[in-house]
Amino acid sequence: MAGRAQTAAEAAGAVPAGGDTYLRVQLGDESYALPVESVHEVADLDGLTPVPRAPAPVLGVCNLRGNVLPVVDLGSILGSSPTETPRRIVVAEHRDRRAALAVGGVTGVEELAGSPEPAESDHLAGSLIVGGALVGVVELESVLRAVEEAQP
Repeated sequence: MAGRAQTAAEAAGAVPAGGDTYLRVQLGDESYALPVESVHEVADLDGLTPVPRAPAPVLGVCNLRGNVLPVVDLGSILGSSPTETPRRIVVAEHRDRRAALAVGGVTGVEELAGSPEPAESDHLAGSLIVGGALVGVVELESVLRAVEEAQP
């Protein structure tokens, strides 16, 4: 994988102090938030190797500093339209599961105020209105479990 990888904080500036901090990502016109403590880094999507007969959400695998990771279209897992042109990957881990989530872009690292309203997706902890936009709060454990189940 070519290009410089970044920590979640470097991807969008300094991490705000206190509260629940999230990495905001774009999937087409939709905005989502991933808990920053579960995000290891953000990198350019380069060097993708296709996997024959892989399930639809699996775009392939990448080698990130000697670690082979599945690259999964986050939009496909969340049930939204697949990311048209994934340009970045967000390497996320929860417990013993790790994957590279393909996203259209990273828009920031920030605290999200308020309690998320319930969402109808198993992969979302809820949703919030942030700056006039609806932001889905990703339930990372559920997403990574779905990634594991989708692997060939």
